[in-house]
Amino acid sequence: MAARFVLSIRSSCALAISALLASGCSAGGSSFEASRNDIVGTWSNPKGTHLVIEQGETFRAEKLTKAVAVQDGCAQALSSGKWLLLGAHTGVARTSDPQGSAIDLHPNGRSGTLACSVLAKIAKDRAGINLCLVEDEDQTCAGGDLLRKAPPGRG
Repeated sequence: MAARFVLSIRSSCALAISALLASGCSAGGSSFEASRNDIVGTWSNPKGTHLVIEQGETFRAEKLTKAVAVQDGCAQALSSGKWLLLGAHTGVARTSDPQGSAIDLHPNGRSGTLACSVLAKIAKDRAGINLCLVEDEDQTCAGGDLLRKAPPGRG
C-alpha cells in the first residue's frame, strides 16, 4: 500500500514538473492579441518601471532597465521613441484593424540606436493584460518584471 502511495506521489510530481516545463516557467499567462486601445496608456511594475504608450505611436519611459537588461548606452536612448504593434507569429505590423501580440519599442534618434530596440510581449493572465519587456523574443519575465496598465485616470 505504501509503495502505491509513493508511486502516486512521484507520478503527480512528474506531471507537475512537466506542466511547468511546457509552460516555459514564465509569469504573465498566455500570449494575447491586443488592440491599440488595449495598449495605449500608462504601464508600470513594482520595481519602478514606468512606460507611457501614446496614441500617436510614441512612448515615454522611466527606469526601463528595472524591467529589462539592455545594452550599454541604451537606457537613455529608450527614454522615448516610437512603437509598432506586431502581429502574432509574423512580426509584421497590421495596418487595418491593428492587433498584435507584441510591441516593438524603438528609440528616437540616430540609426545607431536601432540596436537598442526592446520588444514588449503582450500576455493575459488572471490579473489582466501585461507586458513583458525583452531584448529577444525567447526571453521570459519574472512576475515582478511584468508591466501592468494603470486604470483610466490613474496614470
